[in-house]
Amino acid sequence: MRALAGLLIGLCVGIGIISACSMSRAIVAGHEANADPLFRIVKDGKVGFIDSAGRLVLKPSFSLSETDGDFHEGLLRVNSGEDYRYIDHSGNTVFETKVWLAFDFSEGLAQAGLYEGAPTLPRWGFLDRSGHFAISPQFFSVDSFSEGLARVSVSREVGSTGYVDHEGRFVIPPRLSYGYDFHEGRAAVVPGGPCQIVNGGSCARLELRPTKSSPDYDCRWAYVDKSGRPISEIRFDDAGDFSEGLAPVRMGNKWGFADANGTIAISAQFDFAEPFSEGLAVAEQGGRQGFIDRSGKFVIAPQFADAESFANGRALVTESDGNERMYRFIDRQGNAAFPGAFSFAASFDHGLAPVGDQSGKYAWIDTAGKPVFEFEARWRQ
Repeated sequence: MRALAGLLIGLCVGIGIISACSMSRAIVAGHEANADPLFRIVKDGKVGFIDSAGRLVLKPSFSLSETDGDFHEGLLRVNSGEDYRYIDHSGNTVFETKVWLAFDFSEGLAQAGLYEGAPTLPRWGFLDRSGHFAISPQFFSVDSFSEGLARVSVSREVGSTGYVDHEGRFVIPPRLSYGYDFHEGRAAVVPGGPCQIVNGGSCARLELRPTKSSPDYDCRWAYVDKSGRPISEIRFDDAGDFSEGLAPVRMGNKWGFADANGTIAISAQFDFAEPFSEGLAVAEQGGRQGFIDRSGKFVIAPQFADAESFANGRALVTESDGNERMYRFIDRQGNAAFPGAFSFAASFDHGLAPVGDQSGKYAWIDTAGKPVFEFEARWRQ
């Protein structure tokens, strides 16, 4: 997402498991992708959770350093300092595990790494719901499972990336320079190589260059199916995830959209574009963002400093007077969904969105703009 709500603090992580940038959420932020319909609140520096009706499900009892995420598949990851434990919606511990780092569950498995200290590097595998390694820690880096496959790299050398199934068996051999998660049966990969990431410390989109001074290959992106076969011969300078049958792709300096066959469905004409959501996609033109339909026409003119994808019939947009950024929500016609602008906000998910002001007062609001739960979230040690 291009519009980062003020609640989010960007943290670029330089360890193997993280492919780009994570969001460290010191106070509260938007609901994580694929998370359970429970929502973080903070009181006196402690984290708790409410449901979509605003009812308290788990009272604030965890420090901000213990948990920075949401519930996934019924479990919340809690860092106790020496190990990790995963708790259920009632706050009961389901299992504990002594690993170096652990992450959220997806498709019944969670990424976890073991680290024995310098000069060795951590090795990564996947935990099951009992806390045991279902896939042994053997990889240099791993991503979470999506559509039955997980991207892994077997070493720090470029050209060692592939995809494994839930048993840890390679379905797509580790010969790719890079790859993203599967969406709608397609994944964007860099099949050529070896190609080196040249902006690894940046929160921008990945930039890759050949490692050879006079390469006989390029480092452009392709889409592959779950067998690893390219869906077309077309290569792209950048590529996003498929959503609603289309994926944003960059050709030269402009963005358009490819269809499920890997052919161009919307010509490359935008300065930037996001995946489709609820029939519309964020697109940028002339330094301003708006929304296009599947024909590529703007149905909401490019007029915002930033915009997020539609969710629950609402889109978060950002406006700036040069000194302060303000967030508000629009409907599918581009009109204000409800009165009010906010100093902090994130997109809707499961019917709720977080908003806040500079004084530290926050609320989860419904799609009519009505608060369902209000709280003050101030940093306290």
